[in-house]
Amino acid sequence: MRIGIIGPSSLNSVESINKSAKPLISGLAKKLAESGHEIVITPDKGSASEFFAQEYIKNNGKKVFEVLPLDDKEFGYKEWINADLGEHINCGTWRNQPEKLNEETDALVCIGYAVGVLAEIAYSKWFPGNFEFPVSSTSKEKHKEVEHKPKPVYIISELVSGKLPKEVRGSLNLNYVSFSNFKI
Repeated sequence: MRIGIIGPSSLNSVESINKSAKPLISGLAKKLAESGHEIVITPDKGSASEFFAQEYIKNNGKKVFEVLPLDDKEFGYKEWINADLGEHINCGTWRNQPEKLNEETDALVCIGYAVGVLAEIAYSKWFPGNFEFPVSSTSKEKHKEVEHKPKPVYIISELVSGKLPKEVRGSLNLNYVSFSNFKI
């Protein structure tokens, strides 16, 4: 299984929500590494996903894939992306990144909110979800607007400020899960 790890460009952003964010993220990375699942990330330098990937690698994780906009002439990527963590998957441009990340993954794990994370979560609506972790979620949102069951998104409750707005939850497969209930 390939699991997409999504989170803000700044680890400090997650720490502003929970001072214990780093140990929680480290623990999640260890759980995923021990599970044998591969991870897919877009790791900005100093980001929550970069930290996750580094911890996953420290714990002998199976494989890291990086979705990178290698052809982007408008914004570039070399200045702010850590491209040394895994195998590259070219998404062309930044505008294609949320779609390519969803295309390459079986599920998403959200380790904090940010504008880009919202785009990645929104795109999960259009990708079928045939995989689910055996977790006890604190809140499993029901998807109503799409014919297929959308890709599952596991939002770690301790790392976000709250639930996404009700208006968008109905068409997504969101699972709000505490760290202790996140089993892989």
